[in-house]
Amino acid sequence: MFVSRSSTGVLRSVPAQLRAAGSRSLSTGASSIPQAALNETAPVASLTVAVRAGPRFESQAGVAHALKNFAFKSTKERSALRIVREAELNGGVLSASLNREHLLLTAEFLKGDEKHFADLLAEVVGNAKYCRHEFNEDVVPSIVADCEQAAQDPLATGIDTLFSYAYRNRGVGSSLFASPSSPVTVEQVRSYASQVMNSNNLAVISSGLSQDALSSLVSKSFAGVPAGSAAEVVPSKYFGGEYRGAITDSHGHALPVDHFFLAFEGAPLLKAAPLFVLESLLGGEASVKWSTGLSPLAQLNGAKAHAFNASLQDTGLFGIHVSAPSAKIAEAAKAAAQEVAKVANGVSSEDITKAVAKAKFVAAQTYEGSRVSSHESVAAGLLNGSETSLSAVLSHLDAVKADDVASAAQALLKSKPTSVALGDVKQLPYADELL
Repeated sequence: MFVSRSSTGVLRSVPAQLRAAGSRSLSTGASSIPQAALNETAPVASLTVAVRAGPRFESQAGVAHALKNFAFKSTKERSALRIVREAELNGGVLSASLNREHLLLTAEFLKGDEKHFADLLAEVVGNAKYCRHEFNEDVVPSIVADCEQAAQDPLATGIDTLFSYAYRNRGVGSSLFASPSSPVTVEQVRSYASQVMNSNNLAVISSGLSQDALSSLVSKSFAGVPAGSAAEVVPSKYFGGEYRGAITDSHGHALPVDHFFLAFEGAPLLKAAPLFVLESLLGGEASVKWSTGLSPLAQLNGAKAHAFNASLQDTGLFGIHVSAPSAKIAEAAKAAAQEVAKVANGVSSEDITKAVAKAKFVAAQTYEGSRVSSHESVAAGLLNGSETSLSAVLSHLDAVKADDVASAAQALLKSKPTSVALGDVKQLPYADELL
């Protein structure tokens, strides 16, 4: 079974976490591949190959999206049909996902089948054929379907547009989705793959396997992956900006609520601990079912709002997403923005204690969550040089004080805001009306 997943952006970009086995780099004759083995007692095992092949590295707009949708097509050893049949025969699930920095190829399977799936992942990375007929018949239609689905999802559209306007469509501001206005060719996909699909540009993460078992698999299965250069991280400059546009459902009807996103320049992963605490402090999500919650953003009348922090290798966005009926969206967005300003003026130690506890819970929960989300977080640590132990992450969060969070909020408000307004643009506010 093959499942293609396309990430819409990182709303809870918690630093990478590992458990008992830890992580290390494996030196082979051809490469040194970072690795992490998680939760080796799990009854179901999984392997993820994370590649620096997200939109921030792409040579042509949309080529990263196309490369993701080429996952698990024909290799020089196996046809696409054989890949699917063998996966189903072994009861496995194959998936591909994309975030702004990384392409993640994941295989989930029963213990005992790890050799087959490790070999397959190595083939997909280093020996894919990128056939023209598969591009025309499978990849292009799936790209169109992804774009259509994202266009109907206000959260996907809003986050993608936020990054595009904040960074002027460059680097991390490059869209997760290919655009009809900039069509991608199979030759461009092949060229991009030759640049990024190499042993010096990836990391391997597992669940349900020991560190020794993972090391053995990587040393044998990935020995044939060609060597190459790690993708260069060109710093992305934050600019800020404003976008306003209507959004409708698949039938062209207006949505029942409008959406407003307000974001500021955040911080890279290594410096983001105060922002993760600020995210938990502002909240917006209830901890108890049927409760609205007690966090400031949960108290907005007639609206839903939540804070988000997207921290990447060298930069990040921190912001608030508000959804409400047209008549209430402006008032709700202003109230949400004022909550950030309140924190900048100071916050109590008691509130910080609760926020730190919540941030630590989210960090641990991310690790314990789905394999795809936990592997994505760990990959960010391995490939971006951030913390790769849960204890270190929790220690950084524990060290955050009230003054740190207030200073982080002050720094946010000093940057030029980025806003995205989706819905009734006559009713939706402008960023300069909120602060």
